[in-house]
Amino acid sequence: MTLEDWHLGEGDSFQDRQLAAEYVPILKAHFKDDEPDRIERLRRTYAMAQNLFLMVEGRRLPRRVVIAMQDHKGCLAVTFIDESWKRFLEPFFRLAWRSEGEAAERVSLAVRQ
Repeated sequence: MTLEDWHLGEGDSFQDRQLAAEYVPILKAHFKDDEPDRIERLRRTYAMAQNLFLMVEGRRLPRRVVIAMQDHKGCLAVTFIDESWKRFLEPFFRLAWRSEGEAAERVSLAVRQ
């Protein structure tokens, strides 16, 4: 779903809200076996970004817009479906990462190739 199509939509249906609540992107973490809380930290970061998005936009973050998230030594890498979503969601993920005690500058964003 493109950002433009999403903005033109009427709103979230019950099914859209349910599917968005269940979706989690691919989560990877450096040293996840030694520090199992890193995956949980990524889950919290994604949930925080979702909640920030909901507060600002009044709608849920569409599923499959965020493809993957990786925590590598305190740096968050987020992969999006396209460039427009990446630009639009950048502040949400920087704030969410900051809520985990990390610097917002340590967030890198990419688009799926």
